[in-house]
Amino acid sequence: MSVTQGTKQILADGKVIPDVLPDDINPSYDLSISWPDTTFNTSGQELGREATQPEPKLSINPAPSSPLDNLVLIMTDPDLMMNNDTHFGQVRHWLVTNLSTSANGALLKSEGEDISPYVGPAPLPNYLYERPHRYVFILARAPGNVTVSAADLRELQKPYVAAVSGKQEIQDLKDRWGFNAQKLLEMKGCEVVAVTFVRVQGTLKSAAANAAMMGQTAMNTVLGK
Repeated sequence: MSVTQGTKQILADGKVIPDVLPDDINPSYDLSISWPDTTFNTSGQELGREATQPEPKLSINPAPSSPLDNLVLIMTDPDLMMNNDTHFGQVRHWLVTNLSTSANGALLKSEGEDISPYVGPAPLPNYLYERPHRYVFILARAPGNVTVSAADLRELQKPYVAAVSGKQEIQDLKDRWGFNAQKLLEMKGCEVVAVTFVRVQGTLKSAAANAAMMGQTAMNTVLGK
């Protein structure tokens, strides 16, 4: 089974296709993710929330014959309040543009532009809502350097009735929900080259983190930010 066939079947089984990406994607590589305190082996694997809090390192397999450039990295959660949340949209956990790979396929994070810095998973706790969230990592290639503005991100929020746009680039929760990964890729002319996803269950700590983000969001809204 090819990379494309195998990856697309796993994504379809996890409903990442069609919830996040369309069926016509043709990824050429497997996407590997490495956190310091856990082992990620299979797309769709369930991981502990605490182990996924540090910013991970990523690489593509097999290593490309020559380094890739103009890459866009997205980590998105489509399951904020329900699976495939169509009211709030996706939550943007990470967005980096203009990345490249090394000769061995590792993403050179230091060369990219951090549009939305990494925020680790913070799903609602199991005793409130026993439902692991899917965190989808997408690596796509643009035809040239990509600029993603605050106006671009606010434009993506418009279809979602519960999305509230901020006036500044604060990157709190209200600025990160109302996201749509595929729409951004279409807007910037990007082609998906690798995809994977993890599942993470909620914990007491994730509930506290979620509440803190909601509180900051409410405060920024009151202050008009």
